[in-house]
Amino acid sequence: MRAVVLKRFPDGIPCSADFAVVPAPPPKVVIDGVRIQIRFLSLDPYLRGVISGRHMGHSMALGDVVPGSGVGEVVESMSADFAPGDWVQGEFGWREEAVVVASQLRRLPIGIAPSTALGVLGMPGLTAYAGVNDIVQPREGETIVVSAPLGPVGSTVAQLARRVGARVVGIAGGARKCELALSVLGFDDCIDYRSDDFVAALHRACPNRIDAYFDNVGGRVLEAALGHLNLRARVALCGLIDQYNKAERPPGPNLGPVIAARATLTGLVVYDHFHRLPAMLDELVPLVKSGELKYLEDIAHGIESTPAAFAKLMRGENIGKALVAL
Repeated sequence: MRAVVLKRFPDGIPCSADFAVVPAPPPKVVIDGVRIQIRFLSLDPYLRGVISGRHMGHSMALGDVVPGSGVGEVVESMSADFAPGDWVQGEFGWREEAVVVASQLRRLPIGIAPSTALGVLGMPGLTAYAGVNDIVQPREGETIVVSAPLGPVGSTVAQLARRVGARVVGIAGGARKCELALSVLGFDDCIDYRSDDFVAALHRACPNRIDAYFDNVGGRVLEAALGHLNLRARVALCGLIDQYNKAERPPGPNLGPVIAARATLTGLVVYDHFHRLPAMLDELVPLVKSGELKYLEDIAHGIESTPAAFAKLMRGENIGKALVAL
């Protein structure tokens, strides 16, 4: 059994040398414990903050196994709630096997691809569901803008908004990502923030200005969106990919346009919404099964590929939900 540990604290964008894949002793099953053969590891941007000690709920020391969510198959159980062959999701860390107390496991919905429990039907999907229902609140005919549109959060936000008749515009990095947002995920338009005329292009794509903005990025992308808000616009502040790799927080955007627009900015943290997971699954599982709710996945293979795959994610080069298949 192997695990990925933190070898050194990254300076800027993480690289493979910041981590080490090491042998780990086989976990022993305890009373009410379940041993899981992990099949998919979830790679998530928030882990960069965990590694740096800036995350609200976690911190790390050198030599620690990198935390993270995963899905796997039960191979041994001391709990009446789970039996060998059951598929479960939990916080396993970056390792090939784990023993977890049964109460900390979630059984996967029947008939779905297991990997979706880490993306569209997992914490990212819940983030999108809560953000759409509580903050974005899209209405027919409105213009909704979403950054990081290919990720499991942004892509789900966009598709839920389009279901009620809103017009959805994505902001992505590169022509290829914009093309996929249009052709696969059904965005009405998508703007490349790397283009020379990004701000002007955003204005052209939103001639009636922006009624709601779901931000996963921060930085100049957030600033551009804030400068084109409609009166009474809603803004969901969910992620800050722009600054996760920076040692110090950069100067924030000028919030003068927010005041002028009488806009509402709301911070979105998924931990506040786990009680809504059953309702989210009731609504989204049928949409995923029918193919109406689409998703993209970027899958690496083998635990030894995990550090490089995480570095790829933090460089913004992934296409869809970042996963490692074991």
